[in-house]
Amino acid sequence: MAKVTVAGIVLVQLALLFYTLFYLVENKKQKTTNTLLFLITLAVLFDISATTCMMMGTTRTYFTFHGIMGYIGLLLMIIDFVLLWRYKLKFGDEILISKSLNLYSKIAYYWWLIAFFTGVLVSIFRH
Repeated sequence: MAKVTVAGIVLVQLALLFYTLFYLVENKKQKTTNTLLFLITLAVLFDISATTCMMMGTTRTYFTFHGIMGYIGLLLMIIDFVLLWRYKLKFGDEILISKSLNLYSKIAYYWWLIAFFTGVLVSIFRH
């Protein structure tokens, strides 16, 4: 396995860690705290880096089932990142996150998890 692919695997696991921490903090606090925004920022940065590494390391097409699921998952999380930062700038961190934004965050997170686990399954059955 190429070193860049191994780096992508490590980075996507870090993204999983920070997305999960983000998800837990968001559902507990339900406010756009600095901690919440720090976690999603790190998660998105690790996710972008992981996706880049995996694309560089692949010997197959970029448009596999897992690839498309992953691109959509990354896009959903980037949109969530932007929405949360806009919400914080507009309302501050003392106002509860709207139910619709919280629901969007949950949907984006679960989609991302499905994409992550399809990658795990592809890797298991490929080797």
